[in-house]
Amino acid sequence: MIDECQACGGTATEPFFQINRIPTSSCVLTDTPEDAARWGRADLELAVCHTCGFIQNRLFRSELVDYTMPYEESQAFSPRFVAFQDELISRLASDHDLAGKTILEIGSGKGAFLEAICRVGGARGIGIDPAGQSSRLTTDVDITLIRDVFDESNTHLTGDLICCRHTLEHIQAVGRFVRNVGDSLRRTPGSVSFFELPDTERILEEGAFWDVYYEHCSYFTMTSLSHLFPSHGLSITRLERGFDDQYLLLEAKEGPAVGSSDQHGVKELVEQCRRFGEVASREVDRWRQVITEFAARDQTVVLWGAGSKAVGFLSALALDEAVSAVVDVNPFKQSTFLPGSAHEIVSPDSLQDLSPDLVVVMNPIYVAEIGEMLAGRGLHPRLASLSAVYR
Repeated sequence: MIDECQACGGTATEPFFQINRIPTSSCVLTDTPEDAARWGRADLELAVCHTCGFIQNRLFRSELVDYTMPYEESQAFSPRFVAFQDELISRLASDHDLAGKTILEIGSGKGAFLEAICRVGGARGIGIDPAGQSSRLTTDVDITLIRDVFDESNTHLTGDLICCRHTLEHIQAVGRFVRNVGDSLRRTPGSVSFFELPDTERILEEGAFWDVYYEHCSYFTMTSLSHLFPSHGLSITRLERGFDDQYLLLEAKEGPAVGSSDQHGVKELVEQCRRFGEVASREVDRWRQVITEFAARDQTVVLWGAGSKAVGFLSALALDEAVSAVVDVNPFKQSTFLPGSAHEIVSPDSLQDLSPDLVVVMNPIYVAEIGEMLAGRGLHPRLASLSAVYR
């Protein structure tokens, strides 16, 4: 158990939410239902720091998560996500005049984002990821992918723009990680870092238990980020919400090593954390009742979106048999199996045979495009998201 805050080193941390025996990975690809069902499980307990507002899983054990295994993180098969990413890339390329410069991406995965921003910005790219794969890259962009973790041994890697998207929440020692990014920034005068990560304040407000899973050992809000980066030598130049307020977008450069003094914001955040358990419990009960009622009438329930949210949702509800299928548009996920529940991930076309009565969308931002895909296949089930019922 880790009681010391991994962001500021404080010892005034307060536990507020626990969930037991959840899969230790939620984006891995397993080839058989047996492997998926046998996937390792562990306990999670979230605690909030009274000094800086950082939230961490104090039961997290890094040795239980293997990031060298094949996983599928791409959302590039969703028009809604592609539109968001294209707009983001256009802004970064324009704001930072990337032509002829170098972009380093920490946690680059298969290099899709890095390739896209290098192409738009006219830059060369370096990506580092323990499970990095170059098989999906084209040959018209100068990109080097390195299969490794980013730590003190790799701070010689640098760029005019250093990107880190949906990686910081997987890092336990976040203070040390931010200092390492600062070391990389200092190797290129004028370099800027860009971070994209989930907004935990939304999770707390919605009681979004489906967004709490084992790999995410660290959880951030504007309040905690405003303390974390300056206290480890980086000055925040931009901090905002994006993607329908689901993500936090942060830019920082080398700056003063001072922390935020917003203790009022920290106190409010601590109160939000204390309320989260009650709100999450009501959400679990609500969704358990909805799905149980459909199953009791022999009606077919499917989930749309075979990612971490689906694993978290199914783990908390423990109603695996009441859900007939898990659907995803990403062809690289199809015919593999979801860790824990062992549901096979199927294509949207398979729904014509299943003829679902209820489709639960794991992310409400995709409801409109999923509704169109269903209607295009002659299907008109009740369509719901994890925040509301739409029709």
